[in-house]
Amino acid sequence: MLNEPRVYRHPPFQIVLAILVFGILAGVLLLSFNTEGASILLLPFGLIIVLLAIFSIYSLTGKTTISDDEISVQTILGTKSLRWSEISRVSGRGNGIKLHNFDGDVTVSPSPQLPGYEEIIEWIGTKRPDLFTPQEVAEMSRSWIVLLLIAMAVILIVGIASFSIIQTDQWFMSVFFVFIGAMILIVAISSPLAITVGGKSLLLKYIFSQRTLLADEIQSIELVSQRTRNGKTYHIRLNLPSGKGLRISSLRPSLPIVYLTLKNWHRKFS
Repeated sequence: MLNEPRVYRHPPFQIVLAILVFGILAGVLLLSFNTEGASILLLPFGLIIVLLAIFSIYSLTGKTTISDDEISVQTILGTKSLRWSEISRVSGRGNGIKLHNFDGDVTVSPSPQLPGYEEIIEWIGTKRPDLFTPQEVAEMSRSWIVLLLIAMAVILIVGIASFSIIQTDQWFMSVFFVFIGAMILIVAISSPLAITVGGKSLLLKYIFSQRTLLADEIQSIELVSQRTRNGKTYHIRLNLPSGKGLRISSLRPSLPIVYLTLKNWHRKFS
């Protein structure tokens, strides 16, 4: 139970810093427009900066508020709220989750980039655990787009390796790209392509193999975040008693939905 509403937002200094950075860039562009012949060339860059500024301010000024009664998401476009009892279903894509009311005319979707997003997901699962059961989430698998990217990585590795044999003077660049492609392929192969829940067991399907885990063989399930240059990324970690962990990512319908479903399953059968 929450004694008072919890508010999740970006620190004010991030908003001030973003405005300052884009203000400096805008000033440099305006001064550059005075240069003869530069107006047409700089126009696309100016448009990109404006779009980035709008997107950044939109993202940084958003906030999510959670109370015992409801969840509310506020952006510069307005505020949407749903009482926990009004939520009829969930959907999502990637790292996001969207809550729908019974009429389907109101949706609430917290931003995955918010500080404390993992805690927001935990509260959603706590308030409405009935929405996250294997019966409600029939399919937990990677989309064909991810599989296509894996195939492209394999083709890239084979192609560059062949090129390195023919063009020996470019071997160092070939080795570099082969290394990058191999890392992408290893990460893709090491994560399950699909997960099937069957009673007290999980069936994890990989490209070349599959593995069955009992609920008692899993110590805990976590939603883990990492900060990258492109923002926060997330993955699910199945912690085993041996100290090792299994990484799960890029599964449909979305990572938070898969996480809460697996967590509820584990709580029931472990």
